[in-house]
Amino acid sequence: MVYLKQNLPFLYDNSSGDIVGLKDPDGSETLFARAPHLAVFTDLSIQSATPNEATNMECDTTEISRGISMVSDNRITVSRSAIYNIQFSAQVRNTGNEERTVSVWLANASGNIADTNTFITVPKKHAGDDAYVVAAWNYFAEVQAGEWVKLVWSVNGAGVTLHYAAEQTSPARPKTPSVIVTVAEVATLA
Repeated sequence: MVYLKQNLPFLYDNSSGDIVGLKDPDGSETLFARAPHLAVFTDLSIQSATPNEATNMECDTTEISRGISMVSDNRITVSRSAIYNIQFSAQVRNTGNEERTVSVWLANASGNIADTNTFITVPKKHAGDDAYVVAAWNYFAEVQAGEWVKLVWSVNGAGVTLHYAAEQTSPARPKTPSVIVTVAEVATLA
């Protein structure tokens, strides 16, 4: 796992190439924690889904990216094997007169990831006002270097979107992204 490269005083992780320690001239080794990979992605658009169809959660903005990237088809791609904490929040809006159910889950190259789906009940609009719910939770996922995971959602009827709002006044408030995703490496793989 740890090796010395070209007689330099650094110790490297064999699987990732990361510097993980120093080798003193006396031959002793000092290992230290490597900086975790992490990322923050947001989306500044209104997202819709065809009822009863799996739809990828989109992220159009990379806020922070250290060893994790968002690539085509909104795949969260990691550069080293580890366990990652994948957290998200989605601003769900219902403009219809019927209560709706939204599902959110994880998928990867093999398909849907087992046991990751969750249901959200979105109330119907009331007294002319649209209904809003924030879907937010986290998953721990073991992901190998170069592999990816993505967030997927569906809704059982029309009128539901992942809602984006521009900056607000009275009081002043920042933009409301339709989706916020944070990803943090939490443990190395044994």
